[in-house]
Amino acid sequence: MKKSNPQDGPNGQAAAPDGGTLPEDRLRPQLLRVGRVIGPHGLTGALRVRPDNPDANASDYPGRIYLELDDAIAGYKVVAARRINRSTLRIVLEGVGDPGTAEKLRGATVLIAAADLPPAGPGEFYYFQVIGCEVVTTTGLCLGAIEEVFSNGANEVWVVRKAKAEVLVPVIADVVKTIDLEARKIVIEAVPGLLE
Repeated sequence: MKKSNPQDGPNGQAAAPDGGTLPEDRLRPQLLRVGRVIGPHGLTGALRVRPDNPDANASDYPGRIYLELDDAIAGYKVVAARRINRSTLRIVLEGVGDPGTAEKLRGATVLIAAADLPPAGPGEFYYFQVIGCEVVTTTGLCLGAIEEVFSNGANEVWVVRKAKAEVLVPVIADVVKTIDLEARKIVIEAVPGLLE
């Protein structure tokens, strides 16, 4: 990765554009990756961002985002965001006003604070909320913990691992019976073929 634009603050912490520091150790667990800066857009310092979720809308980005480059994290106020094609968003950030500054941010990971996300609706959850949840069958067999989530086109799939064993759990009503995020436990029905 290239060097980021933000200067280091005291103790090697990343400096925010407004001069405040962002303690990396405190922030990292609260920040969620949502995309990557792929370069500048136009002559005003706008950024081209490739979202991790291709269905993300520009309105999904809150008023503040964080960019991580070379282990430095800096916060920026989002001035404007819009989709420019199927796979790319155009985001204008306060403090990034020319193509040269925008170019220095190429390759940065785009993060948002979990606290800035809108609340999930009834029966909904964010992917990051299930990572680490224990998965057990309706008969009480512990399959392990969810380590990854991906989509196969038809539905989401949880990658559940325990030691060297791995189970791919389709996130569909016939399989997922209960999700208790507070207890960090998910109960599934082991349909035929799931555990083979």
